[in-house]
Amino acid sequence: MVDTREYPNAESYERLRRSARDLIDHGVPPPNRGGTLSVDALQLLYQRASSPESAADALKLLHELQTYQVEVDILFEQLQANEHELTEELAHYKSLYELAPVAYLIIANDGVIIEGNQAAGVLFGESARTLSGKAMSSLLASGQEGAVNALLPSSGEQESGSRDAAKGSVELPDQRRVTISARPSAGGDSILMILTETTTPPVNS
Repeated sequence: MVDTREYPNAESYERLRRSARDLIDHGVPPPNRGGTLSVDALQLLYQRASSPESAADALKLLHELQTYQVEVDILFEQLQANEHELTEELAHYKSLYELAPVAYLIIANDGVIIEGNQAAGVLFGESARTLSGKAMSSLLASGQEGAVNALLPSSGEQESGSRDAAKGSVELPDQRRVTISARPSAGGDSILMILTETTTPPVNS
């Protein structure tokens, strides 16, 4: 055994050796929040700490590893805080979308509904969940396919991303009229539609 009294920071040296030996004996790296040291790294550190010639280097390496670990832990905490903030922000905007008093639909470029909010479900007389996967035109009065297609980008517009916001009007099966404002997504792979009912169905006499 090395006589640690001959070296500076003898207490740190012994603590290093004990910690490294314990971890190596158990065959697991030390758990921490931001990362772990491998068993191989601990074995190397222990070997260096056990040799008088490399004990000082081992202490220096330990200090560097501790400094690095603190930096990693701080970064990990920042990432966790950022993730928490983004999760809350996403939940906030998702709530605004789902509970908005105006009907929203997200439509694929081929006219199939990707998702809709609760108001859209009320507008079409079904749950928002069942809207997904249906063709937009299937929810409208007969002969409205042209009005829907006019709001969808052509193949050339999909490739260039040149589509601007568009407006149109469609008729529902119960003769209600709905105004649609359509705007393509940033990626150009879907369209956000805002639907506003403009008239009420006629009253039967």
